[in-house]
Amino acid sequence: MASLTIVSLEITKGTKGDSPILERLLKKIPNGRGYFCADPAYLSRKNCKMVYEKGRRPYIKPKKNTQAKKKGCQAWRDMVTLYLEDKKSFMKRYHNRSKVESVYSILKTCFGNHLSSKKRRMQRRELYLKAIAYNIGRVNLHTIKKTAHS
Repeated sequence: MASLTIVSLEITKGTKGDSPILERLLKKIPNGRGYFCADPAYLSRKNCKMVYEKGRRPYIKPKKNTQAKKKGCQAWRDMVTLYLEDKKSFMKRYHNRSKVESVYSILKTCFGNHLSSKKRRMQRRELYLKAIAYNIGRVNLHTIKKTAHS
């Protein structure tokens, strides 16, 4: 069950791809078990291997021409093979990515779609503060629900 808590974030330039920053994002996440769902922008053997080394199973939707050749990455082969052989099962797990999109939507609805700060350092602070405010809201909501059910 996903907690929908923000545990790691980064700011990138609008023209820069997200895939190269996955390593920095994963460093902040503790090793564990479970699934890691990401959109096709993160699709690479290197990213699958990093996710697997964190104890998680990657679910990154393959592109139409993606092949299951492992080229040194068993996690890649397992992921792509599952997608090719049992797309329904793969998509059931992959659909959890929509929860991440919900968090983005909540952040944009509550705090707007843009950062006000001009300097990179201040943008980072602004984004962290928004994430902290969001996480506090999640904790409060959880506490209220827990109290209501007691």
